Amino acid sequence: MFSTMSSAKSVNAIGNQLSPLHEQWKQRIEKVLSERLPSVETIPQRLHQAMRYSTLNGGKRIRAMLVYATGYLFGADEKVLDVPASAVEAIQSFSLIHDDLPAIDNDDLRRGKLSCHRAFDDATAILAGDALLMFAFEQLSNGTQDAEQIIAMIRILSEDSGTAGMIGGGSLELEISGKSIAVEALEDLHWRKCGTLIRASVLLGAYGATIPNQDILSKLETYAYGVGVGYQISNDLLDSMGNFALLGKKPKSDWAMDRSTFYNQLDPELASLRMVELFNQSIAALDGLDRVEPLQSIARYIMQRTLSICEASKG
Repeated sequence: MFSTMSSAKSVNAIGNQLSPLHEQWKQRIEKVLSERLPSVETIPQRLHQAMRYSTLNGGKRIRAMLVYATGYLFGADEKVLDVPASAVEAIQSFSLIHDDLPAIDNDDLRRGKLSCHRAFDDATAILAGDALLMFAFEQLSNGTQDAEQIIAMIRILSEDSGTAGMIGGGSLELEISGKSIAVEALEDLHWRKCGTLIRASVLLGAYGATIPNQDILSKLETYAYGVGVGYQISNDLLDSMGNFALLGKKPKSDWAMDRSTFYNQLDPELASLRMVELFNQSIAALDGLDRVEPLQSIARYIMQRTLSICEASKG
């Protein structure tokens, strides 16, 4: 099983796969979010505390990195990218808070700490998620970009977060839980559930920098599809084969909720191969463009991290 993992690096070396530039972007978004989120001293204090608790609770910040890395492709100043980067991270935090709720995934832990509804209560968690959703669009509306760029960013994030994207994917996942579905339908679900917010991150980076032409947009769309679906397959594999120390939450939670995943709907080896194929397609889509290494290395990082953790879990 998992013969594709033979060349993967050890888990201890995973952190070295991201460059100092990526680490710089990660530190930058942490600072930006800390500065822009409402203070715990501001009324309603408990709500603001819950928002900050969940949003500043660690995480890889892959989506913010994608914003900065795409903006880097266009030579954008990092300062103008802070707005879309903070917006997409707020949407991500909102989605995780609501996913963890008892009515959906019923997860008690997130990133090694109590999930929002466990650290506070269900009602506060619901409101904190709602508030982060509003915070994201407040950020975009206050951007320094031209009006055309701001409108494009608001449209992209709303569409990719809404019923045609992430939230719609969550609804479909609940509908098909416990059912066997075709691989093609499962991949479409993964695209909606995870991939569309990855696409939003990439396109927000593009429109946060400029009005991109259709040729580059097409290449970025192909890149985003590979990373978006590949990332969710990665999550499926890690949920099923990882462990608490590596994941920061209880493994096999999707199994406990009888969710349809690539791991339980497809042979694990084939799921791994499909993930690698998708990431390699995303990397190849950007060949020939300048300044794309930061985007390509994010795809390599997620892929190699997954392969390494799965390999380590066999020991």
